[in-house]
Amino acid sequence: MSSSSRALPPKTARLTRMPRKKPLSAVKRIGLVTRYSHRAAIVLSKRLDRDLTRRGYEVVHDLESAGARNSKTGVPRSQISQVVDLVITLGGDGTLLSVARFPSAGVPILGIDIGTLGFLTSCPPDAYEPVLEDCLAGTARLEKRRLLVVTVVEEERPPRRFRVVNDAVLSKSHLSRIATIRVDVNGRTVSRYRGDGLIVSTPTGSTAYNLSAGGPILEPTMPGIILSPICPHTLTVRPLVIPDTVKLRLALEGDLMDVFLTLDGQEGLPVTPATGVLIARSPDVVYLVRQKQMTFYDVLAEKLSFGGEREGS
Repeated sequence: MSSSSRALPPKTARLTRMPRKKPLSAVKRIGLVTRYSHRAAIVLSKRLDRDLTRRGYEVVHDLESAGARNSKTGVPRSQISQVVDLVITLGGDGTLLSVARFPSAGVPILGIDIGTLGFLTSCPPDAYEPVLEDCLAGTARLEKRRLLVVTVVEEERPPRRFRVVNDAVLSKSHLSRIATIRVDVNGRTVSRYRGDGLIVSTPTGSTAYNLSAGGPILEPTMPGIILSPICPHTLTVRPLVIPDTVKLRLALEGDLMDVFLTLDGQEGLPVTPATGVLIARSPDVVYLVRQKQMTFYDVLAEKLSFGGEREGS
């Protein structure tokens, strides 16, 4: 196995922006991020390492999978995009999200689906080779996905900022009372959601938790934000789609304490009525490599049987 000889970037704030460059302009270093609990992903990771190294590419692995690969070296997933030209994830959507939440300008992600229902990792393990060859040749089809930046503001501590690819979720614990969440749009209160919580989703995340909660499906490149209540206490409350140019502020009302903010299902922190949750479109984007012949509607049909049986099938 080979590892990057480039020095790691200094530890920086979560939202440090990188200089922009053209995606796939010159692929020399390739990052492999592997679902370390899945044997098939580990096997494929080792094979890709051998094949790419033999062809002269420098391969960098994620540190999180080092133990499963019988190695002690690697780069943390939160930094790997900063030291490579292309990232390949081997796992499900969660594996891809663990990298996509920390994008570096111009570094695309090819997700090979070794999961169960991947929407982001739409390239199966038996069909990745031509897509990878397109990446190496600089001819792959890239899809730009917008992110949200979530800022948590509390008294007596500096603001904490996070990026999300799919969603930010405010939800109560199982034994808590009904939560009341006030939503301000551009400084004006537009709604108070009473229920189990609220999902603030990107179009990319519309097929994730938002879909399970009865929210709408959006074409993932659309410029929008979805507000979907979780088990609302009022029947007239429905999901709402708003432009991603607005700035949101979410706040709890009342004395409820057992509420958590979850970010892409991978980070979480408690929220109190004294906490302000600010959400806006991130200036950063992530590029996902897509199969040239596969559209978003094909993925919906394949994963969800959306639209019923297709003509000629």
